[in-house]
Amino acid sequence: MLKFGFIGCGKMAGFHADAVRALDHDIVGVSGRPGSRNIADFSKLYGIANSYQDWREMIEEERPDALVVSVSWDQTEGIIQEIVNSGLPSLVEKPVALSSSALQKIMANTAQYHDRIMVGYNRRFYDFMPLIKQALDEQELISIDLNFPEPLGNLMKTKSPKIAKYILIYMSSHWLDLLISLIGELKVESMSKKRSAGPGHVEAYNGILRSIRYDIPVHLKANFDAPSNTAITFNFRDSIYKLCPIEVLNIYKGMESIEPSGEVPIRRYVPHVEKTRYTDTKYKPGVLKQMECFIETCVHKKTANGQGCTLDQALEVTRICEEIERS
Repeated sequence: MLKFGFIGCGKMAGFHADAVRALDHDIVGVSGRPGSRNIADFSKLYGIANSYQDWREMIEEERPDALVVSVSWDQTEGIIQEIVNSGLPSLVEKPVALSSSALQKIMANTAQYHDRIMVGYNRRFYDFMPLIKQALDEQELISIDLNFPEPLGNLMKTKSPKIAKYILIYMSSHWLDLLISLIGELKVESMSKKRSAGPGHVEAYNGILRSIRYDIPVHLKANFDAPSNTAITFNFRDSIYKLCPIEVLNIYKGMESIEPSGEVPIRRYVPHVEKTRYTDTKYKPGVLKQMECFIETCVHKKTANGQGCTLDQALEVTRICEEIERS
């Protein structure tokens, strides 16, 4: 049984704690910021005997085998270098840093411990990802459509107005990381952005990325607050693999004809759904398998960190977010 220490006790920390408990490991301590309203309930829910206001004290007193770092989205950058240099295997929620320059500096000062860190991009671990990877190996890929209409207005209200500046790295990086994990490096070919007439933030990005490995276009549409679902669509020569919502995979092949009816007096042609696959939702999707991978690769070091997100890969995602913003 491993002993986990938690730095942060919010909603995402709870999802990670569920995974730790499901795998029969122990949570020996949790730290929250001074005045945290969550820490008492979090400790009671997960049977954690000791809570702290200082994560350093928690590590010193509890001697955990591993850490889960799930603090506020804009706080990780200020503490992550010291956490990595503690030498403890750590599963760190994204974003690790808010800029590539900051992340590069952190990485330069923690090089000896990089193999002990996994960044929390849990979409990589959805159950149907092997099906998509198989299709990428066996079928001819023509193009990809990437749509992420992030709820920016709501995030500005519930998180902070300053999140508008970091919306790509805070939220959209999830979908970009997933795509990069499947098809490799991306570059920006062309991009347009529409700025809001109000608070001065970007309302939309629309443009073309290109996959280096497959040499195909990725049509990016990020119209924030649009009445649309997040979706990634892989357009193969003879089939379409579509994630929409991201937790559901539909595989389309061929077309079906729907004859006219009283309600719709025209003939319609719709894609034929060959398969539908759902990722497991007993726990937060992807989080349990991510925790298993973290323990195997970063704690026990039984295998290389092939599926989880490394600091190098987090840097790559941060860079493409910045390239989209600059273009």
